[in-house]
Amino acid sequence: MLAAPIHLYTFSFRGDRMFFISNLSLVIRPFLVCIACLILYQGSIFYGLLPSSEGINQWQANIIKAEKYIYNRDSTPIVLVGSSLANNLPTKYLSDRATNLGMSGGSTQTGLEIVRKKEIKPSLLLVELNDTIGRELDTKLVTPLFHPLTSFIKIHFPMFRQEYRPTSVLMQYLENEYKQRNVREVERQDEKQVINSDFRQKMIKQLVEDRNIELDTQQKQSIVKEAEFIKNQIADIQKEAVRVILFDIPGESVVDNTTKQRQIRELLKSLFPKNSFEWLPELPARKWITSDGIHLVQSNAKEYVSQLDGVINRLLNENHS
Repeated sequence: MLAAPIHLYTFSFRGDRMFFISNLSLVIRPFLVCIACLILYQGSIFYGLLPSSEGINQWQANIIKAEKYIYNRDSTPIVLVGSSLANNLPTKYLSDRATNLGMSGGSTQTGLEIVRKKEIKPSLLLVELNDTIGRELDTKLVTPLFHPLTSFIKIHFPMFRQEYRPTSVLMQYLENEYKQRNVREVERQDEKQVINSDFRQKMIKQLVEDRNIELDTQQKQSIVKEAEFIKNQIADIQKEAVRVILFDIPGESVVDNTTKQRQIRELLKSLFPKNSFEWLPELPARKWITSDGIHLVQSNAKEYVSQLDGVINRLLNENHS
């Protein structure tokens, strides 16, 4: 009488086991394929087979720039922080020892905070002030970059960084291909922007109108508040023997001479006096050309960086002599 239930139980147990093994294999196979793909992708990065993306939008470009700096465990002698004005400078002409943390649409405070939080400090820090001082620190960008767990993963497995996201890598590959086939066209883009003078002149005219008014009380208070924040950041960084030099990036003279620009310049000089802060020496006067009244066209940006490089080298040599 007991044989039948035992037989049924054994049959049921074997059936459940086979069902379990069958379902388990359905899970394990895709999992192993996924692991193999990740290893292959990571290996392609290690061997330099995939191009590192510069970002497919402004936000991602800023993240990539910050990640490259933070997760690079080597020392970077010179770091430049600032806004889109600094980001526009081609620092490849400055020095192969320099890292540009200028943030498009961002602030100097964001770059300073990244330098402040990174354990390894540069020997020289260039801080752009300009009128973008009114912008605040971007905590949404900075805070996640220093999370202990995600930082550990991104340091050891670069495929999890923004620069190696598959979509970004594909877009960078297509962009590189385009540039290689259209080198002359890309190099002429500056001239095209300048030649398109009607559009350029309209932007500059509008900018002059907007800035030919006096700073209001709220704007002054905002600049003073952010200046104090920057001073505290600089003081923290200087505790670790970092030489900090402040500088402004030149722009279109007609914009620089507007009422608001002059007021901001004077306000910054009083907030960051030369007897307390080191400023970059004045560069030889010349007419600078911008694409929109603010950002130097690339040919002028290269010239400015070339002059900046000469001044920095002189300062560093003086420091060593």
